[in-house]
Amino acid sequence: MLVLNQQQNQLQSIEIDIIKSVTGQFEASEIIEMFKDFFYNKMILDVTALKGYDQPLTYKKLAEGLNPDKVIFYLPEGSDLCTSGFLSRLIESGIYNFTTNLDGVKYLVKKSNTYKDVESIVKMANSESQNNNPIVNNVEQNNNTIKEVKKVEEIQRVPLDLTNKQIILGFQNVTSNAGSTSLIYMLKKELTATYGQKVVALEVDKNDFSYFNDKQMISTNTNDLNNVVNKLTNMSIILVDLNNTSAKDVCTSIIYIIEPSTIKLNNLVKKNKTILSFLKGKEVILNKSLLTSKEVGEFESESGLNILYNMPPLNDRKRNGAITDFLIKIRLISDNDSNKNNAGKIFGLFRK
Repeated sequence: MLVLNQQQNQLQSIEIDIIKSVTGQFEASEIIEMFKDFFYNKMILDVTALKGYDQPLTYKKLAEGLNPDKVIFYLPEGSDLCTSGFLSRLIESGIYNFTTNLDGVKYLVKKSNTYKDVESIVKMANSESQNNNPIVNNVEQNNNTIKEVKKVEEIQRVPLDLTNKQIILGFQNVTSNAGSTSLIYMLKKELTATYGQKVVALEVDKNDFSYFNDKQMISTNTNDLNNVVNKLTNMSIILVDLNNTSAKDVCTSIIYIIEPSTIKLNNLVKKNKTILSFLKGKEVILNKSLLTSKEVGEFESESGLNILYNMPPLNDRKRNGAITDFLIKIRLISDNDSNKNNAGKIFGLFRK
C-alpha cells in the first residue's frame, strides 16, 4: 500500500506488489480512518502526505491509530527530519521503520526494525541534548573520541597559501547514493566563502549539479575530464564527483564515502566481497551517519578501515559546523586557533 505526495515519483518506481495507492495530503486522523479496517502487510507512507509532517505530534497520533510496525515512513533525504533529535521523537512514539531510500523500503518490507535497531539514534539524541547543541555543530565522532565542534559563527576561517599549488580532490561513493553530490555542494560553498572564486566543482557522467544553479559547478564526462581540468589552471581547489568514471588519475587525492546503515553495508559487501580490502589504507569518511563514537570504533575494528571523519546528516541550505571542521581536519582551511604553519602540511592528505 502506498500513500504518496511530493515523493511519489521515487516511490512509484519501487518494484514491490502494491494493492492500493492514494495521493494527496491528509490529516493523521484521515489516514487512520481510511486504513484502520483495511488489511495490508505494509503501508509505505511518503511523510509529505501528512499535514504537519514536520511535527512529532503528527506521528504520535498516527502511531496511536495504526500499528506502527506495519508502516514504513519514507523521509525526504537531507531534510530536517533526518536528525537524531527528530528521529528520537518518532522512536518514542513506537515508530522504528523509517528510511530515505528505496533500498531501505525494500528491506523494511521484508523485516521490520526493532528498538535495538534504532537505539543508537536515541543515545545520540540524548548526548546532543546534554551538550545543548544541534547535531550539525556539536561533536566530531572519530577514533573513539568526542570533542566539541565550534559553532559556525565562532570559526574565523583562514585560507591557506595555495600559490602555485592546485588541489584536485575526488569523491567516490562506495555505498549506493552515499551523498557525494550534496556533500561536494556544501564543501564548495564553504570553500568559496574562504577562497572566493578560486574553487570549482566537477561531476563526471551525470548532470545533477545543474539543480544547484551554480556556474562554478560543472558537469562533464569521462572523455572530456582531463581537458576540462587543464582549462582550470587558475583554480586553487577543484572538487570532483567521480561517480563511476575510471579516469581517477586526474585527482591529487580521493575520498571514499560510505553511508553506514546496515542495509547499505550488507548490500555493498554482497555485491563486492573484496571492497573492504580495497579500501584499507585509503581516505574513507562516513556520511549521513548517526553512529556514535563507540560505534565508529567498532566499525573500524570490524572493517579494518581507518575512518577519516564521521559526517552526520546535514541541512544543505545552511552553513554547517561539521563541514568547516572537516575542512580544517583535512587542512584545506585553518582557523585562527590552529597552527598557522599547517599550510606546509596540506599535501599530507592530498597525495597522488
